[in-house]
Amino acid sequence: MKKQFVKILSLCVLGAATVFVSCDKDEDDEKPEVKTEKRVYILNEGSWNGNNSTLDVYYPDGENTYQSKIFAAANGQGLGDTGQDILAYGDRIYVSVWGSNYLAKLDQKGKIIEKHEFTADEGQPRQLAVKDGFIYVSTYGGKVIKFDTTTIATSNGSVEVGPHPEGICISGNTLYATIAGDYNVAYDSTLAVVDLTNFTLKDKFVVGLDPNIVLAVKDELYVIHYTDPLAGTQEIMSVDPTAKTSTLFSDGSKIATDGENLYYVKSFTDYSEYPIVKTVTSFAKKDSETSPLDLTSTPELSSAIVYLFEIDPDNGDFYVGTTDYATNGVIYRFDKNGKFITKFETSSISPSHAAFLK
Repeated sequence: MKKQFVKILSLCVLGAATVFVSCDKDEDDEKPEVKTEKRVYILNEGSWNGNNSTLDVYYPDGENTYQSKIFAAANGQGLGDTGQDILAYGDRIYVSVWGSNYLAKLDQKGKIIEKHEFTADEGQPRQLAVKDGFIYVSTYGGKVIKFDTTTIATSNGSVEVGPHPEGICISGNTLYATIAGDYNVAYDSTLAVVDLTNFTLKDKFVVGLDPNIVLAVKDELYVIHYTDPLAGTQEIMSVDPTAKTSTLFSDGSKIATDGENLYYVKSFTDYSEYPIVKTVTSFAKKDSETSPLDLTSTPELSSAIVYLFEIDPDNGDFYVGTTDYATNGVIYRFDKNGKFITKFETSSISPSHAAFLK
């Protein structure tokens, strides 16, 4: 997790939009697996230095079954320390583990097919993005590193983008990376623009102090940054990469898209009377005055710390994950119209990302 020294005293919710795309080539030399039913993979970040990250899988169709700790069951060992990001591509799952410093390609049961351990020069892995058979990883080595999905054993090059890149996303042939800076020296405030045609740094411009999430919604671009990194207060900026400008859109801590619309979470936790902690959370849709979620069945979400906010790209279902940084997280599922469907407990602390495999 970013800025570990304020983990307990901030809403440090990092992310990148979950990506689901079809693949027009085999991911590796193995025969592609046959997917019998839809799966939602839940990455639980765990606690920093707790070595308790886990990977679960939820089956939303049929009997809505849930399997805990599938990585440990498939590999005979735990996922590691501080699971960072996850995405599905083709028939495979890719997961970055920041504390344990690796990227893994998994089969549908969570078994490791291939693994890349990052060198000190490459830096610890953060967020993931995918396009045309290549996985891109932001790292604390100040880079975005490129991997061919057919083999992640060695990289296909890297681009220097700035100190401590966090969230990344791809729009067209352009990759955007938020540059948070080294908090031991100075926070950064820029967005790096990488041309994927020749994999070079094209531009950088200011978007807001300590940016950590970037999301493309059709032709629009949004960035979340910290107005006060120590207090954990955050804002959503609407970004025009052509004009190199950013405009305040709203306060907010998480953003997601169904491919057409922007949805966001407004969440603030007041630690001023610690150990008494108060959180106020609401959900919003761009250009709408009403909440996209019907919370009458789940009023507890209005005072919960939202750590996961994802939308199933196949059917528009909302997944909301909560944390208290101490006990197992809870996932709430709503349909595309915001109607509550179910909730379930995860196998570890702080569910942070989901990957959807159809």
